[in-house]
Amino acid sequence: LFESWIGKAKPANSTVDRWRVVFLRLQSDFPNTNAAALLPEQMQQWANGLIDADRTAGTVADVWVRAARTVFAWAVDEKLISRNPFTGWRVKVPKKIRTRETKAFTSDEIDAVLSAALAVELHSKGDAAKRWCPWLAAYSGARMGELTQLRGADIVERDGIPAMKISPEAGTTKTGKARTVPLHEHLIEQGLLAFVKASGKGPLFYNEPTQPAAPNDPTNPRKPRYVKAREHVAAWVRGIGVNDPELSPNHAWRHTFKAVGFRCGISEKVLDAIVGHAPASVGRGYGEPTLADKAQE
Repeated sequence: LFESWIGKAKPANSTVDRWRVVFLRLQSDFPNTNAAALLPEQMQQWANGLIDADRTAGTVADVWVRAARTVFAWAVDEKLISRNPFTGWRVKVPKKIRTRETKAFTSDEIDAVLSAALAVELHSKGDAAKRWCPWLAAYSGARMGELTQLRGADIVERDGIPAMKISPEAGTTKTGKARTVPLHEHLIEQGLLAFVKASGKGPLFYNEPTQPAAPNDPTNPRKPRYVKAREHVAAWVRGIGVNDPELSPNHAWRHTFKAVGFRCGISEKVLDAIVGHAPASVGRGYGEPTLADKAQE
């Protein structure tokens, strides 16, 4: 069922990778029961039994139940089964206690990451990711995976404005939509354009494979190299001491950029256009800011 859903829905590899364990566990726990025979009360009991010291109720609800509910709902729509056993009940999730006030970096954390990035010596593509991706994230609020997938060809100049084109063509974007983001003058002062020129048109932060890839299992796709680069950057940030467990070492830049943007008076519409957030309404989607508008802000 999961494989059929993948073939039709074409989800992101990250979704497949995260949800695969759910269906392997269902297959393991109910080896003699097909999807159509699973019962709601049975699945509720199963889901509650997944909660343990290593797997919180929030994880079970947000990942395990959500994955199964989504795939089974698709199967009902496709007339493959007659009932979704993951609807009509929910996992009780206790309110999470947070000791951190914000998901953005503090000033000290910003200084720690960006200072460490400046000190990185470039001997490999991995070093380049540590050197440049935190700074690119600080000045764009882009998702780290959108940055680690950048190619030299994605650094462009339009109407005299240096910019990076973040495109699904290079790897993936959450919205499936390309956007062009201006490069802050401080990045150029640091030598970003010279680094890109020296790197050529290909990937900036990972090495391209030298041999053809083996056939892919649709339920267990290979992790793209830019995803591995993103993970290495996160591990590096943790390694330099920015390791608050309530803080995302990569995603915190999006919160930070927006917080600083609001503080500086940038409109929400322009901020959304820069970071790649969907407009809050259909009306707000009209009159999308131009590259010049974004560069000015």
